[in-house]
Amino acid sequence: MNEQQLDQAIAQLKVEQMPERDLWPDIASRLPERQTVKPPLGYWASAAALLLVGLIGWQLAILPPPNQSTAAMPSAELMLLQVYEQQKAQQLGQVSAIAEGFDNWQQQLQIWDQAIAQVRLALQFYPDEPQLLAQLQNLYQQQLSYIQQATLQQPLTLS
Repeated sequence: MNEQQLDQAIAQLKVEQMPERDLWPDIASRLPERQTVKPPLGYWASAAALLLVGLIGWQLAILPPPNQSTAAMPSAELMLLQVYEQQKAQQLGQVSAIAEGFDNWQQQLQIWDQAIAQVRLALQFYPDEPQLLAQLQNLYQQQLSYIQQATLQQPLTLS
């Protein structure tokens, strides 16, 4: 039987086919009898106690102790942002002209800024996610590289 014949045979089948007789009595007679036993009150009390202990443990794990300072080291995202913004400002401060073929370079920078903003938004939900931090760093590096390619930089002179 080829595929065409199979398709034709399937098309000829009824959409809904009902059994000739009620099958439930046969099935029910083969099932083992079950006794409905309600769990004793002790089971419910144990479950409630375990739930309470779990909630307290979870709360202690999430909330810092009252005497601990919450202002710790800056996040990896913040450190990346500071370094990147400093380098970007330095590069943009040295722009003397725009390279040929990069007429829309500022629009391209805005596109990178939007992508960076989206990754930073995701980092608000997952602050220490290594893949997001790597993606953020990659976007920063791409933007800095683009600025370097699109602009002609005047060298820094020390006075």
